[in-house]
Amino acid sequence: MKSCFAFALAGVLVIAISCSHTQRGAPIDPAFRSAISPDAQDLFAVDLDKLKATDFYHRHQQDLDLPQINAMAERAGLDPRRDLSKILIVWDGKNLQLLAIGALSTSQLEQKLTAAGAQRTSYKSFTLFTRLSDSVAFPDNGLAFAASTPVLESTLDRWAQRSGSVPSELQDRLAEVPADSQLWVVSRGGLPTAGFALRSDIDSAISNIAMVVSGTSIGVRFDSGLHFQARIVCKSPEGAQRVNDALRGLIGFARLSTQDNQLDLLRMWDAISISKDQQAVLVKADLASDLTDKLLAQVAALRGRIPRQ
Repeated sequence: MKSCFAFALAGVLVIAISCSHTQRGAPIDPAFRSAISPDAQDLFAVDLDKLKATDFYHRHQQDLDLPQINAMAERAGLDPRRDLSKILIVWDGKNLQLLAIGALSTSQLEQKLTAAGAQRTSYKSFTLFTRLSDSVAFPDNGLAFAASTPVLESTLDRWAQRSGSVPSELQDRLAEVPADSQLWVVSRGGLPTAGFALRSDIDSAISNIAMVVSGTSIGVRFDSGLHFQARIVCKSPEGAQRVNDALRGLIGFARLSTQDNQLDLLRMWDAISISKDQQAVLVKADLASDLTDKLLAQVAALRGRIPRQ
C-alpha cells in the first residue's frame, strides 16, 4: 500500500510540474501555433477580450490606436475593437502575418471584401480574397489570416499540415513574459522595432544598442493603471552593461528635461526601474491610473510628431 501511495504521489507531482511548465509565460492560442513561421523573428500579441475588461480600456478605448494592426485589419475587412478576441502579428524579418480569432461573421466579411474590390480566388481547399498585393483567408470558424498573397499561401499550408511552431528562442522569451499580460512582444536577434515609424533621434539611440541585443521579452498588464515588464537579453555581460547604461542615461536625460512643475511626468520617470542581471537588463514600471493617462497623452503627442509614411 505504501509503495502504491508513493507511486501515485509521484504521478501527481509529475502532472503538477508538467502543468505548471506549460502554463508558464505568455500563452499563444492553439489555433495560431500551427500557422507560425519557423523563421519568425518577432511576435506581437494583444488579448483584446482581457484588455476590453479593464478600467483602462473603458477610459481610453477611443484613444487606443495601433496603426500597424489597424492598417492590416482594415485591409482584411476587420474591426479589431468589434470583431476580434485575440491578435498575433508575426514578423520574419521581411514579411508580416496577421493572425486573428474572434466572433467573425465570415459571410458578411466576404461580402465586405468583395464590395471593396477584393478578388475572390482559390488556393487548394481555401478561398482567398485579394486586393492589391494583400490577401485574407478564413480557414476555420472564427479564424482569419492576412498577409501578402505568397506569405498567406505558405501560412495556410503550415496551418493545414499542422507544421508551424514557435521557434525555440522565441519560446524561451515567451516564458519570461508575465502570464497575465494583455499585450506582449517577444523577439530574437535584436529589438522588436521592425515596421514601426520612429523619430530619427530615437531610432539612432536604439541603433546604438541593437547590435548587442540577442532577444527581448515585453509584457504589459492593464487594470486601472499600467504594469510594464521587459527583459532585454544581450550577447555578453559587457553588452548588458552598455544597454543598462544607455537606458539609465535616457531616463536621466528625460528627467532632467522635465520641468519642475511637471510633477506627474517626474513621478512617471521615477516609477521606472532598471537593473542588470548578468547578460540581461530588466526594466519595470508600475503606473497608477493618473500616471497612465499622462503617459498615453505623451505617447499621442510623440506619435503626432512622427512623419506619416
